[in-house]
Amino acid sequence: MFLNAKIETDRLIIRPFCLEDLDELYSVVSEENFHEYIPEETPTRENLEKNIIWSMQQNKKNTQDKIYKFNLSIIHKKDQKLIGFCGLGPDDLNMGETEIYYGISSLYRKQGLAFEAAKATLQYGFEVIGLSKIIAFVDYRNEPSIGIVNNLGMKYHFRIGNLTEQYKDFEGQCYYTMLAEEYFHKVN
Repeated sequence: MFLNAKIETDRLIIRPFCLEDLDELYSVVSEENFHEYIPEETPTRENLEKNIIWSMQQNKKNTQDKIYKFNLSIIHKKDQKLIGFCGLGPDDLNMGETEIYYGISSLYRKQGLAFEAAKATLQYGFEVIGLSKIIAFVDYRNEPSIGIVNNLGMKYHFRIGNLTEQYKDFEGQCYYTMLAEEYFHKVN
């Protein structure tokens, strides 16, 4: 379910990180403005390698009841190239919920590929893992990502504010949710 996961869509293969992803993944996440709406800094190549190794270790610990981190590479079928990442993991604000996240190379944006990856990840979370709820945090200025979560059918609840200094980078993020019953009602 986690170690050997392979999610396939019309145009994408989505699978867990592996060390062979390092160069292509680093190329994507170090693009100018890639982290514009992501509240974290661009990693060094060394830190990204450590993150890939850590992600692989987390997949050995992940269970249906507790996802430590489920980082996935997005591979473009036609180009056979890593074009981004997506996944599921504990929410960054430590609210005890499972968050969906995604990021895609600027060269592959505006083609519906990020939506395709997010939709497949959401589906995997509900149908294979059996999650009861998935959330998303989206920067209020990130119109493409707001479009993605809206098209997924996730519900907007509020903009996050009044955070402690530890979480100030998340100030203004929009909080979205989808419950399993909402997902299954939508697909049936």
